[in-house]
Amino acid sequence: MKHRSLVSFALPLLLAACGDPQVGSDYSGEALLTLKGTIVNELGVAPEGPVEAVLVWNTDDGDTGSEIIPVRASATGSFPASFTLSIHAPPPESALNDFSEFGVENTRVGIATIEAALDEASAGEGTSLGVDENHVIVYVEGEMAEGGLWSNFLGGRLAPGYHVMDVWPRKLGGAVDAELQAAFDACDAAATTEAEHKACYGYDVKLKIRPSAAGANAMLTVRMAPSEDLTYPDWH
Repeated sequence: MKHRSLVSFALPLLLAACGDPQVGSDYSGEALLTLKGTIVNELGVAPEGPVEAVLVWNTDDGDTGSEIIPVRASATGSFPASFTLSIHAPPPESALNDFSEFGVENTRVGIATIEAALDEASAGEGTSLGVDENHVIVYVEGEMAEGGLWSNFLGGRLAPGYHVMDVWPRKLGGAVDAELQAAFDACDAAATTEAEHKACYGYDVKLKIRPSAAGANAMLTVRMAPSEDLTYPDWH
């Protein structure tokens, strides 16, 4: 499957720098997910302008193109800056991975990195100012199948809605690599249909993603540094 990176949803977010609340007349309703975090500046110089938190969704190739929704506020002041990120709506259609045509899953899932950028257009691996290297945001649209590609990939069935996920890179010869390889081998050996074999590819990925033990209380850390020093979570 061919994949592309897509800055498709730059949060309907409430981003409060240094803990200052920002309240406006455009109240978006109750948040579906609210998280707290810090932006750590290791660039050596101050950014050229206000820094925004952007969700960058990584999705499979499609014909719908990308959609950009402007952020509601930005992080300003000295760094590290604390922020509160509130998501008020599901991601757009174009941000959801749909593998139903391959017979491996009947629900759609979105996976997003949390990045720092001057604006939505400059977000993305290699062009953003920074990224949370240890978390991604996952959105599940409907009921997830037991033993399907997504439940294999994400460590079990996730309920519909948003989830904060911890990530570990898959390193050659490392424990994560051995664990995923063993899970894939066991799954593939037990598979009796083509769909079951395809579902095993949920273990054959570059990144281990599991629900954060802290859930919505997980503390995000968006590290701003030269692009060559950053590790962007890459699940493909």
